Amino acid sequence: MTRHTPELSVLGPATRVTGRINGAGGLRIEGAVKGDVNVQGETEIAEGGSLEGNVQGVALEIAGNLLGDARTEGAILVRSSAKVRGELRAAQVAIEPGARVSVRLETDFELDFGVAARRR
Repeated sequence: MTRHTPELSVLGPATRVTGRINGAGGLRIEGAVKGDVNVQGETEIAEGGSLEGNVQGVALEIAGNLLGDARTEGAILVRSSAKVRGELRAAQVAIEPGARVSVRLETDFELDFGVAARRR
């Protein structure tokens, strides 16, 4: 995600926020947030960043730590450096190898059991 646009707010590595965050644009968390995040753009928890609370938005990329539930309209991407504990609800969820996750997933998906299962 790392695109810096006027609609993107960045909480730097030295920033600590306690409380709710609401916004119309995207959010990149490089520091620590304790509280819920609800933005109308993309959210990124950068490597070294942490969120202790629930997050809601258009899309979510996690490279840092998330302790809470996430709900997005689009995709959730869990990077290999991430540590996630909570519930993930999205149209798509991708988890890279190496990520440490303890989650409940809710997403739409199709299972392909192959030709053998179709013959039954």
